[in-house]
Amino acid sequence: MYKSELAAYGIVEGEIITEETCELIKTEVLTKRARLRAMNLLMKHSFTERKLREKLIEGGYPDEIIDDALQYVIGYGYVDDRAFARDYITSHNQDKSIRRMVSDLTAKGVSRDIIDDVLTSIDGTADAVDEEEQIRRLLTKRRLDISDPSTEQLGKIYSYLTGRGYSAETIRKVLRNTPEEIS
Repeated sequence: MYKSELAAYGIVEGEIITEETCELIKTEVLTKRARLRAMNLLMKHSFTERKLREKLIEGGYPDEIIDDALQYVIGYGYVDDRAFARDYITSHNQDKSIRRMVSDLTAKGVSRDIIDDVLTSIDGTADAVDEEEQIRRLLTKRRLDISDPSTEQLGKIYSYLTGRGYSAETIRKVLRNTPEEIS
């Protein structure tokens, strides 16, 4: 709390704070401050509900104040996990595998149900994500020589690509059908 707030509520170091004063501080100071903090965070960056909750926890706000702040911003539509997932998938469907996008969104706190709904609601998302072409671009970008790879090189390529969310089946298909000009 600020010095002016301490004085306004008659809080002095070493003295016990009454329950009524604590409740007043929560309702008059912390609620407003948590809402403003949430709004300021959202002005700079888009957050899922879980990530915004984590940010407010880092700020030391009590759980009931965090719940209030989240309901406040959700009520105005500033936090919408479904819209977040839709925007994320739309902006990354050319450079990330579906598996990677699902993993990233899950890590950001979007529920698997919402992710699945968004994936099915965006017309042709699965078809629009050409993972084979993405792999070819990655191989070209990394200048990986796949014309006659050794077992060790193949292992590194598989490891790199599976780490980016591509299935072994898709990787095998690309490596079997890749023209030499990529290498």
